[in-house]
Amino acid sequence: MSKVLSAVFGIGIAVVVYVTMLLGIQAFYPAPDYDDFCDEEIRYSEPLLGYEGCTDNMTLGECREQVKEGGAVNTKMQKCSEDYDKANESYGRNFFIIASILGVIALIASFSLFLHVTSITVTNITAGIACSGIVMILWAFMRGWESTDDKLKFVVGLIIAAIVVTLTVILNKKIDKK
Repeated sequence: MSKVLSAVFGIGIAVVVYVTMLLGIQAFYPAPDYDDFCDEEIRYSEPLLGYEGCTDNMTLGECREQVKEGGAVNTKMQKCSEDYDKANESYGRNFFIIASILGVIALIASFSLFLHVTSITVTNITAGIACSGIVMILWAFMRGWESTDDKLKFVVGLIIAAIVVTLTVILNKKIDKK
């Protein structure tokens, strides 16, 4: 029963630490809000021209092409959407870096806690913190995948992999000594 309870608390620690890291990022570096770029006035200031101009003898493909070629867009809306997309791309890249760093910090903290506390009873705590770090790193890659340069993703992934392998080797040596 104590092993089950230990596992439950380890999972709980993982969830709480992970959510706390996400909330910290959101509190100190919030994601861009679409409404900050495109308020209702801009969205509805110009009429959207569209399929009304298509005649009955046009195919659907011809009608779509005419709408596309005719510039049937709200130009203010298009501009604010482009500005939002740029801000969101920048946010995604920065989120990737910040979340990767927080994930590595969680892994190192977990590792340090395990090495410096001689009792085996902290295993659920260290495992929970390590899991939250790993999930944070995975979320960093998922959130920043489209907006982060492949070379940066590769370098960060390589560094993280080296850190994880190194920590695991050291941890396994310590466990083998026991």
